[in-house]
Amino acid sequence: MWKDTEKKPIGIYLLLTFAIAWISEAILIVGERTSLITGTAGFILSYVVIGFGAGFAPAYATYIILRRYKKIDGFKSFATLIFKGNSVRNTIIVTVLFFASQLLVNLITNTYTGEALYMFILYIPLMVIGGGIEEVGWRGFLQPALEEKYHFTISGIIVGVIWAVWHLPLWLVQNSSQSSTNFISFLCYCIVFSFVLGTLYKLTKNVFMCVLLHAWGNVLGSMFIGDAVYNPPSFFLLFVYLIEIVIFVIIFSIADRKKKILS
Repeated sequence: MWKDTEKKPIGIYLLLTFAIAWISEAILIVGERTSLITGTAGFILSYVVIGFGAGFAPAYATYIILRRYKKIDGFKSFATLIFKGNSVRNTIIVTVLFFASQLLVNLITNTYTGEALYMFILYIPLMVIGGGIEEVGWRGFLQPALEEKYHFTISGIIVGVIWAVWHLPLWLVQNSSQSSTNFISFLCYCIVFSFVLGTLYKLTKNVFMCVLLHAWGNVLGSMFIGDAVYNPPSFFLLFVYLIEIVIFVIIFSIADRKKKILS
């Protein structure tokens, strides 16, 4: 979205992303505490506010910045940036492999609920709204910008921590998935998933594939009993996460070295 030599407005991005999300969630929290948001209508409103308000905050922030710095002309050129990438064939193959890797991690660390397999596919469009679209900002802007200043390992940790902290108000929202989640475990998950998503973007240069993988991660969270995030992190879980980070750092490093050789 930016040339490598240009300075990125990271601070403005973070300010906008946090402000939009936290104000949306604050309204929701106040509405719940004052009983203005209750019942079925309240549940639907909560999903809309979290999904289209807080959940879209990274995308809103990225759009505002791109328009402000005249990188796009409007929504059409913005959408083009989200969907463009490397070879379509290679992108699909790589993304499918990443999908499989996250399924494998969940099989190792969590307990499958037993739901029909076709539900995995049906949940994906819902989870694109319920989280996936965040990747327009996290991987479409923030992580690549940080990687120009820091090593991939440092950038992945920074984005993972920011990403987890950005979710904090959801612990105060009734019926949110985070309200019953252990924050330290969630923090570990965000850091590890930042390495996974950052590597996918490095290999494909396609933001939409990151959107789908994020949505897939959320789908897996609903299809498996969240042992890995509901309880404090176990030594086994941390060991699996460490292996996962090492694998994706190696993949990223190989891709980065290959790019430098070709350039």
